[in-house]
Amino acid sequence: MLPINNRTEDRRSILIFSAIASVIAGLCCLTPIILVMLGLATVSVAADLGNILYGEYRWVFRGAALVFLAVGLLFYFRKKGICTLDQAKHQRNRIVNVSLLVLTAASGIYVFWTYIVLHYWGIAEGLPWAQYRENWAIPAVVVLFALFLVLVRRVP
Repeated sequence: MLPINNRTEDRRSILIFSAIASVIAGLCCLTPIILVMLGLATVSVAADLGNILYGEYRWVFRGAALVFLAVGLLFYFRKKGICTLDQAKHQRNRIVNVSLLVLTAASGIYVFWTYIVLHYWGIAEGLPWAQYRENWAIPAVVVLFALFLVLVRRVP
């Protein structure tokens, strides 16, 4: 087996980290689907719960994901030896690039997960989500992933 270099390991951890944050942000839409799949709620109850979670509490889920990203970036930079403000000033470009990379990856995965995967999965489970037009999501995901690919080349 070939050894994994630090750059590849960094990219992998950034993607995993961004994916976890995206799943946290999308829990508002995943919960009704799981309840219907497990038989714990009818489609109408799950649709009502989904409307409440997405309508009134979506920013709570998104905020939790952003807190997760911020804490994760803090641990990531500390692991890389950036522990003081002086060290952070010297590595400012790296901090900005990695932070933009993580935010772009998390945003792209979030849009893909919530507005494409969960949307159509919910429709397949019988939830009345077909009324919502999410056709903007595919071009948005393409743009975000293209931006991610541009940024990933800039991070040393």
